Amino acid sequence: MKARASLGGTAGALARYRAMAYVVGIGLAVLCFVGVPLQYGAHHPGVVQVVGPLHGIFYIIYLVTCLDLAGRARFSLLQLLGMVCSGWLPLLAFYMERKVARRVSELVALGPEAPPAPAASLAAALRGAWHPGKAPSGED
Repeated sequence: MKARASLGGTAGALARYRAMAYVVGIGLAVLCFVGVPLQYGAHHPGVVQVVGPLHGIFYIIYLVTCLDLAGRARFSLLQLLGMVCSGWLPLLAFYMERKVARRVSELVALGPEAPPAPAASLAAALRGAWHPGKAPSGED
């Protein structure tokens, strides 16, 4: 029986994700709640001209950290999609960061007993080696 893939590097990936979630969340909040009202209400586009491109650059870095963490923490595609979309709505990044941090901390605490990645379960089901309630063994 093959050993399950470890969650090695997950704590570092979580720290990177959390930092980028805060940066992207703050940038989007400043852009939406300060920059846009100043641009359209007071005709001062300076904040949008500075924060907008910075938010775009940091959002791309945030996407990379989401992919890294989702792969290491064995997240499903739907969970990854939730992380990605949280950079689109103001203040949602802060809620999602707390939710993701709690989930990853629980997975890290389980160690090798953590459930397999969704892709591993799907691959085992396609091979016919998986049965509901039984973790895939990885044997062919």
